[in-house]
Amino acid sequence: MNKRFLPKSYKQDIYDQIFSLKQNKMSVSEYIRKFEQLLLRGGTHEPQEQTVARFLNGLNPLIIRKVELQTYFTLDDVFKLTLKVEKQRKEKKVFTKPFSKY
Repeated sequence: MNKRFLPKSYKQDIYDQIFSLKQNKMSVSEYIRKFEQLLLRGGTHEPQEQTVARFLNGLNPLIIRKVELQTYFTLDDVFKLTLKVEKQRKEKKVFTKPFSKY
């Protein structure tokens, strides 16, 4: 069925999207969702370490630095860590904002 309805370049297009995916202005949860969708659509089968490296490569560099300080073994571990780091960064921004004068 895929051969009938999908263009021949479909898989290659998905791989290109996975390899070039960057977080940019997406939240971590949006980035995770997009990354997982592309993996499923592409049907990629690669070692877990390679998938983790690919995921980390697309993240915001400030988040990567914090995540790399932690221990992780699976892609799910990295997902959880990135969500925690983003949450901490947001909380830190709230507490470091200067108080307004009345």
